[in-house]
Amino acid sequence: MENKKNENRIVYAALILVLTVLAVLVIVTGVASRRARPNDLPEGTTGAANVIEPGTAEHDPNKPTLGEPSLPETDNKGQKPETDKKPPVTEKPETQEPSADVDSPSEPPSFSAPADGAVSKGHSETVLVYSMTMNDYRTHTGVDILAEVGSSVKAAAPGVISDVWEDPMWGWCVSISHEGDAVTVYKNLSRESADELAEGQEVAAGEIIGSVGDTALCELADEAHLHFEINIGGKPVDPEDYITFATADVFAE
Repeated sequence: MENKKNENRIVYAALILVLTVLAVLVIVTGVASRRARPNDLPEGTTGAANVIEPGTAEHDPNKPTLGEPSLPETDNKGQKPETDKKPPVTEKPETQEPSADVDSPSEPPSFSAPADGAVSKGHSETVLVYSMTMNDYRTHTGVDILAEVGSSVKAAAPGVISDVWEDPMWGWCVSISHEGDAVTVYKNLSRESADELAEGQEVAAGEIIGSVGDTALCELADEAHLHFEINIGGKPVDPEDYITFATADVFAE
């Protein structure tokens, strides 16, 4: 009996030893397998990849996050892939400048004296001058050129007659349009001058357009003369800045 119990104890001990060895082998195999798979998820995770959100301390914009493929820094020839190249820069087309003939205004022509006499009363647009006829002080937007009644009046520059009219105070008048937005005006002409001219008629520089008269009532007390004006851009200018008149004393009334 006693020998039977001893045999059973030996069998139980051997069985426990075998089971223990098997358990140790299972544990060692599991640890080795886990070390061989470093990308396995650690214990306690839910099975989804841990993605680090941008803006956190551990986020590196230069490193791809889990689940996103990373682009290779170089291709198989040792060069960077085409994605690193900058897009080509397109040059702006050259704009064609407008023609100077279209945009640039023409210059006023060269003017010559419309009568052969000297200036008796000059241009005065800002300072009032005395008028013997009207017995008052007023502006004088032209020049008075001494000339006998009936003497010739000539176009100061080539142009087109723009108007012929009779003014209650200035008598018979003629205006001629020229290049450069310039207009010359001839006043105190004879009545016969108007009969020889027509609006739209072309005239050459120095062409006779009439004769000196005594039709200007506002300057009737002055010596016989031609009242002459130059306007450029719609504004009166001093004719003596553009024309050299005959030499004589200038009487500023």
